[in-house]
Amino acid sequence: MTSNSQYALEMIDISKSFGNTIALSNVDLRVKKGTIHGLIGQNGAGKSTLMKILSGLYPAGSFTGQIVIDGNPVELNSTLDAQAVGISIVPQETTVADTLNVAENILLPEMSKSPLKPYDKSGALAKVSEFLNSYNIPLQPDKLASSLTLAEKQILMIARAIYLQPQVLVLDEPTSSLTGDEIKNLFAVTRTLKSLGITTVFITHKMDEIIELCDTVSILRDGQIVCQVDRSEFEVDVLVSHMIGRDLGDLYPPQQRVGNEAPVVLKVIDLVVGNPRKPGEPLLNPFSFELRQGEILGIGGLVGSGRSEIVKSLFGHYKILGGEVHVQGNPIKTRSVSESISHGFGYITEDRKAEGLFFNLAIKENFTASILKFLTNLSFLMKAAEKSKARVYLENLQVIPQNLDAPISSLSGGNQQKVVLGKSLITKPSILMLDEPTKGVDIASKAEIYKTIAEYAKQGYAVLLISSEFPELLAMSHRVIVFSGGQLVGEMAGGLENEKALMLMAIGAGNDSKN
Repeated sequence: MTSNSQYALEMIDISKSFGNTIALSNVDLRVKKGTIHGLIGQNGAGKSTLMKILSGLYPAGSFTGQIVIDGNPVELNSTLDAQAVGISIVPQETTVADTLNVAENILLPEMSKSPLKPYDKSGALAKVSEFLNSYNIPLQPDKLASSLTLAEKQILMIARAIYLQPQVLVLDEPTSSLTGDEIKNLFAVTRTLKSLGITTVFITHKMDEIIELCDTVSILRDGQIVCQVDRSEFEVDVLVSHMIGRDLGDLYPPQQRVGNEAPVVLKVIDLVVGNPRKPGEPLLNPFSFELRQGEILGIGGLVGSGRSEIVKSLFGHYKILGGEVHVQGNPIKTRSVSESISHGFGYITEDRKAEGLFFNLAIKENFTASILKFLTNLSFLMKAAEKSKARVYLENLQVIPQNLDAPISSLSGGNQQKVVLGKSLITKPSILMLDEPTKGVDIASKAEIYKTIAEYAKQGYAVLLISSEFPELLAMSHRVIVFSGGQLVGEMAGGLENEKALMLMAIGAGNDSKN
């Protein structure tokens, strides 16, 4: 029976609380059929809670209100219930089976329904290959998931959701790990789905993505939908103001000048980074650079260009095969993370879930994990000192909620990212290395993180900054060194006017020059 409802999805009068904390209050979200509907809001606004209700992770009875799919009320008590009524959700965190190949990951929901059916490997590869080609999804069906990059795993999750042929596809921050070309391809796939009548709910923090892709946008603030805006009325400043409840002001803080007279804090000479998958072989061509006191030095390039490997080698994660590293004028050898920290390095990973946080611990314990030896006396933890230290960063970084004893898993992604930043800042590193520090963070939280980074540099510390968002990289950095294809190809001054030059250099089409 075909429904005559104009809406593919309706979430009506949805409310949910956790104890005394109200997460959602009388939320009404209505999404028209065959549209791309944006959903934006600050971290902690309630987006994740709303989507967990829609996915069945928070079952019927744990919230009030009603869910309607294609005009029909539904009761969802599990993710399988959601899939059965045509809802596919791609979460922000990576959820793939590393021991399976791409085809098996995509077919996993189908295989789980018929566990006794013999597995036809060649048939599965052929079926998935045809599917991937039909949507122009750049994955190899026989490739093991554990060998995929973070960006490729993100694409795999999206492919798995599309394969289910949903009525409603929810993409939660789908571009957070993707390059420019991969984002363009995702947008093309999303538009193809729209042409086939599939409805997409697109959750993002990036205003340019809302402007480019979405037909309508709903704005969630403090657990309530504050407005819904059609494409013809999109204005970035107005959307941001609705999202944060005030005018944002300047997103990027002004930078103080750092001249050649500033002392060199870090000097890298012909460094050769080892390949962790091929011991003894270099991962990148030899490269050299200098980082000065009070300077923010950006490392630009596309995903796969070698950016993350540079900071991981300096932090002791990857073996250094050759070259020299000088800190404060002294040559050093870094063979482990503890040695790197002792030399004054701090590091924030791009993957907070796998590498950045202890999800079995509370917020305060995550903040202080890197300074425990300074908080113990005769092997006993000085709890008052721990709490005092953690509270400084909880308040300075405006982590919400302001509860040090809450589990880190209870925080939104953006607030978790603030804790990752504070966990490194608490050691007062002389060289702070940031890999995608605003990944999955809303625009207001980004402004807070930018301010924190700029203030840290003004205090005389040095910063290495990696970001896939070129405007962010150029606006925050005094200089940017650019990598392409595993080698250092050039350097340029910071400043938004250099975005085109940075892109050309990153794709290997620019000249080695200094602007």
